[in-house]
Amino acid sequence: MAASFSNGLNGTEPRAGRRNLKGDMREQAILQGAYETLRTESMRTVSIDDLAKSAGLSRSSFYFYFESKWQVLSALLSSVTDDVFVASSMIFERPAGIPPEVAIEHAVSEVTAVWERHGHILREVGNAAAAEPALQAQWDKIMGRFIKAASVAIERDRSTGVAIDGPPARALAAALIWMGERNLGLMSMRSANAIPTEDMVETVTTVWLRTVFGLEYAGTTNHA
Repeated sequence: MAASFSNGLNGTEPRAGRRNLKGDMREQAILQGAYETLRTESMRTVSIDDLAKSAGLSRSSFYFYFESKWQVLSALLSSVTDDVFVASSMIFERPAGIPPEVAIEHAVSEVTAVWERHGHILREVGNAAAAEPALQAQWDKIMGRFIKAASVAIERDRSTGVAIDGPPARALAAALIWMGERNLGLMSMRSANAIPTEDMVETVTTVWLRTVFGLEYAGTTNHA
């Protein structure tokens, strides 16, 4: 993989910086340092010097790998969303013999856990995207990846009679994916309007099951 961090981040998309040196420990140090720094500080207030220092590098060494701090955030975003996509995989590619309710409950539980772990990075992206067009474009592309995968899954299940008829698959997929993104984002921001974390699995699974499959959520499956 293109990146491997001690905190569990994994990325497969090309790095946003000038260099793409797989396994380069100095590049990894910049990303790891930024990941930890952003737990308590905002990227808007963090300087290049701060990021270089956290990696044990000089300012000039930082620029050998990244042109700006926003490219560091872009690289972190790629890694985080790859983790989210893997966690979602049972929705997109449900294994044979696994009922929809089991697959969706498992995926929602996994995605919620990943989002909680990486929420500080996703908060920073949300805060910066409006003023950083490259980040906004990256986020739109990432969301498009999720929407396409969900759309294909809905069409597949409709063709086999597992899913019920309804709106165009892509439109339904977009509604469901953006619903999840907004609710998880509110959770990351600790918003008073967020769905309580303990209710997230039941709530989101219920919406997916009813809208895609016409099923009720029994809440008795095991996603250990």
